[in-house]
Amino acid sequence: MILIFDLGGTKMRVALAENGVIGEVLRVSTDRSAAGFGKFLLTLQEVVKGQRIDAVAGGFPGQLQGEDGELVVATNLPHWRGQLLLKELKELFDCPVHITNDVELCGLGEAKYGSGTTKGIMAYYTVSTGVNAVRLLDGEVDRSVGRYELGKQIVGNVDGEPQSLEPLIGGAALEKRTGKLPHDIHDETVWRELERSLAVGIYNTILYWNPELVVIGGSMMRDIKVEGVAEALHELPNVLEQWPRLELATLGDEGGIRGAMVWLGQLGYK
Repeated sequence: MILIFDLGGTKMRVALAENGVIGEVLRVSTDRSAAGFGKFLLTLQEVVKGQRIDAVAGGFPGQLQGEDGELVVATNLPHWRGQLLLKELKELFDCPVHITNDVELCGLGEAKYGSGTTKGIMAYYTVSTGVNAVRLLDGEVDRSVGRYELGKQIVGNVDGEPQSLEPLIGGAALEKRTGKLPHDIHDETVWRELERSLAVGIYNTILYWNPELVVIGGSMMRDIKVEGVAEALHELPNVLEQWPRLELATLGDEGGIRGAMVWLGQLGYK
């Protein structure tokens, strides 16, 4: 039995899988407080219900460091920093634990089961509570990139201060800026501006990574239109023979869970 999870800044998905078949997916809200990490561990235990687990695999919205998997970067879960994720999970389930940035798993899921591709170079962007992207080569994460933190790329400046992508288009930043949840914002000018900002980030990524296809997913893509992003992209200086295709992700919130199974298969688990 395999335990898989996809932990986001707003929601988490948890499921058991066996022989490549994913069971019922539990969806719960992510508690961002300092107590939230303990609640996350408790949720995993509740799903397992005392069963023997052969491996754990999951996606996490941050970066881990060291053998104990200390959480050192977590923009949308700042109160969880310093937690020893790998150590805690290994002690809980006494099995191999594989954790990576959640954008990598969503990219793997879309490449194999969604609107992506397992041939050539693909970029996957997630625009949700936070923002990130991953480069995939023939259906596998490009490990030549040490860390994926594309939401931190500089895309402009405000009053002489550098402006990164995530504060412009991430859901948490939008809520802080407007005082409204993203799904309660109905001003089309807001979403069109986000499309233009996302286009700039994707423009940079295209020049860096040279993908043939860019897949975009995440909860913010409910109102950010891929067509609008493509239109804004085509208004930027074109130094390529042609732009790569832009596609909307199709797996919804199961992209990370599906990607976890893809990753386990690549690691040799059945």
